[in-house]
Amino acid sequence: MEGEVEESNWQLVDAASEGLLGLSVREQDTSPRAAERGDDVSSGEEGASGDESDAEEEESKEQNYKRKYREAIEKLGLDHDKTLMKALRLVSCYIGRYKLNDTNEVLDDIMPLCRSRGGKFYIKAIQSRAFCYFKQYRFKEALELFHEQATLVGPSSALYENMAHTYNSIGDYDNAASYFSKAMELLGQGSYGKKGGILLGLGLVKERQGNPREALPILQEALNSYKAEYKSEDATSLIAKAHMSVGQCHEILGDLEEAQQHIRDAVSIFKKTVGDSSPLTANALGVLGRILVAQNKRDEAEPLLLEALELEVNKDAFHADTVWRLLNQMKELWTEGGANIGIAALNSKCKKYVPIIKQCDARICALKLDQDTPLPPFKADVGTVAVIYKTAGELVMLAGLYGEAKPLLRKALTLLERIPDFDCSVLIQSCVSSLRFLEDVAQ
Repeated sequence: MEGEVEESNWQLVDAASEGLLGLSVREQDTSPRAAERGDDVSSGEEGASGDESDAEEEESKEQNYKRKYREAIEKLGLDHDKTLMKALRLVSCYIGRYKLNDTNEVLDDIMPLCRSRGGKFYIKAIQSRAFCYFKQYRFKEALELFHEQATLVGPSSALYENMAHTYNSIGDYDNAASYFSKAMELLGQGSYGKKGGILLGLGLVKERQGNPREALPILQEALNSYKAEYKSEDATSLIAKAHMSVGQCHEILGDLEEAQQHIRDAVSIFKKTVGDSSPLTANALGVLGRILVAQNKRDEAEPLLLEALELEVNKDAFHADTVWRLLNQMKELWTEGGANIGIAALNSKCKKYVPIIKQCDARICALKLDQDTPLPPFKADVGTVAVIYKTAGELVMLAGLYGEAKPLLRKALTLLERIPDFDCSVLIQSCVSSLRFLEDVAQ
């Protein structure tokens, strides 16, 4: 039931010298710890121009691109080169802002036309689709498209970096390291790319191979590289993503104060560059909350974890494992690790979590994640959805709302009983015991 990923860092760059719109990803593997590195999408236009990013400016650009795209459709029709170029620019902006449903809608409309034209139109379209797949955790499908792109345009530093980050995400560290090295070699030969991103990837490979002490100086070099490139401490989300990786490496090594400072810096930069509601911000808030809990700063951690949960529940690329881990952290906040809180205070705190639990339930039902055939592009993950309901039910019990806890626990029990290939007996017994307690209380 693991499989969380830290949101990918897609840096969009206009590689005019190579004749295509190049985007690069900085991404993590799918383990829970890796899922929170914070390597996520930088705003599309930031990368395209190389300029600093600002959340309000990105919103303005998106509205401008949408207007120009609609006008082009009205004046020229969809099947026109200028319209398609405006569509691809809008898609790039959507990807950078994590609006994956909007991305898919536009790509579905233009993909057949781009395919029939071939050339730069098809290359940009499949590249955008690959990035969307990546953000939807469909890493193998993204990798197939990156390889197709490599066949069409040949090797480049940015493209090989994309491929390396994707290999990293599926746990193929040998291929990841190989493609990062090739990307660095091509960069030295004048191919477009980002030294900071390649260094970040190489450091993450070291970390995931169990060598955090070797990884840390490489990750720090990546952070320094971005700061030098942008001549700033906080001009771009790329700097924040590097802070996330450095900070979590410090966390692994047990240096929580240093880790906390890096993650705080990341939160601040993300809020400035991509906004308060970005999945990048959500991820960073969750990591900061986790570190504060480890430091026994529970009251400070609680609002951060709750905000992260609210953002994760409502993002386009709903990720069940992320949601479950945050729910579980909310529960353990007051029930584990030396928490000292009375029943009345516990009820009061947990009641604050009930609205987001209801939103979570509604989102799961809308996406049909509790069924064997969820809405595309989501895949069945009944086990993780089951423990979401179990943990949610337990939180509602802790809130003292026994009547509202029952349907959540019953749904968890029903889902757990459907899992054929995993021994859920302990989880099932826990649900049965909780429901029995609730029945006894009701009588």
